[in-house]
Amino acid sequence: MLRKNRTLIREGGAVGHLNSLTDNRDLTFGELKEILELAAEGKLERVSEKFDGQNCVFSWDATTGEVMAARNSGDIKTGGMDAAALAAKFAGRGSLTDAFTVAFKVLTDALGALDDTTKVSVFGDNTNRWYSMEIIYTDNPNVINYDSNNIVFHGWPIFHVENGVVTRDDNDDGVQILKANIEAMQKAVTVKNWRVNGPALVRLKGLSDGSVLQSTLTAIEGAQGAAGVSDAASIGEYLRSMLEKHVSDLGVDSVAEEAILARCMEEDGAPGLVQIKKLVGGDAYPDVAAFVKGAPTMFKKFIAPIEHAVHKFSLEVLKGLESTLIVDSDAEVVRLRREVSRAIKAIEASGQDVAMDVLKQQMQKLQNVETINSPMEGIVFIYKGEAYKLTGNFAPAGQILGLFRYGRKGVKLSTEARLRQYVRIALNNGRPLL
Repeated sequence: MLRKNRTLIREGGAVGHLNSLTDNRDLTFGELKEILELAAEGKLERVSEKFDGQNCVFSWDATTGEVMAARNSGDIKTGGMDAAALAAKFAGRGSLTDAFTVAFKVLTDALGALDDTTKVSVFGDNTNRWYSMEIIYTDNPNVINYDSNNIVFHGWPIFHVENGVVTRDDNDDGVQILKANIEAMQKAVTVKNWRVNGPALVRLKGLSDGSVLQSTLTAIEGAQGAAGVSDAASIGEYLRSMLEKHVSDLGVDSVAEEAILARCMEEDGAPGLVQIKKLVGGDAYPDVAAFVKGAPTMFKKFIAPIEHAVHKFSLEVLKGLESTLIVDSDAEVVRLRREVSRAIKAIEASGQDVAMDVLKQQMQKLQNVETINSPMEGIVFIYKGEAYKLTGNFAPAGQILGLFRYGRKGVKLSTEARLRQYVRIALNNGRPLL
């Protein structure tokens, strides 16, 4: 039976942003600490590998007998895309096109192994339930290089559609049915060198050094003390408390202060800038408007101590974990370190201030390439019905590689600069140049 508590999906990508521990403003400090304690003991629930591939959600249409795919909630509402529509959406994009079109064929073969009664129990009789999957295609790598082509069914998120309304559901019975039929589905796949897999479960080991958890909790409690909030307070309440210390500098009355805080926190029913201008008057408004505009930057500064503490903790939790789709994890760690090192050197040699600023921000987390200690993007786990991620140093490493390869914030390293760096490395390693 479907559970009653579901989250309404209003807009944006179907899977959307997967929360880190500091992203969920409703999470209390008591809950945050409980999660960290569970992780330190290796007792998090439903832990699975987070993959660095292409995400897609899928269902099956009982009226046509076709598999349907979706990339966002709008696609789900309209019934998704068949093979032709998906191919058209990604046409002309090289290996990315192949990743989606071939994977769709693999998925169609695999689901063909299930009888219609089973498929209705998984997907409903009118594409009512949609599941997330990761497409791993070796010819279209992102940051991590996997050893084989795979479709991996995820245990989260799962979407339910009823009367055109899309909600997120935490009932994974359908995923368990798919997982139980993996062997039969694999046998039905006709595309060579592709595999289908259920959620890649990860067995966490408890941390042997209790000081890691204690230092993390101490850092978090230091941030709580600065804001004057208890374990019962949420991340959102912490941010509001920190912001209150600055809004008083604007010199407006208490009614206006509350309106400004509500606007910055994006609370339901918060007044707009036009209403706030009427409260503060024309003379004070420019400073108030600048304050509201700068709130996201202030929030990043406020959350940084907590984020940094959780990040360091994550490195210890993920240390030594091996990807289920990589044969030689140690070799992939070495490759990742080498690639990130190349990117760092090229960015440093670029002479571009904006690029250097981005690099500096990411290096504050990465510290050095030796801290890349796992070939996994990270882990996903469930806590009180919500999915969270721990990603360690994959995030800063990915940002640095992305800046090097594709640019960011209007900055792009010249092809010549990138080529010079590749040539220099190739010569130093004694490899023939292509």
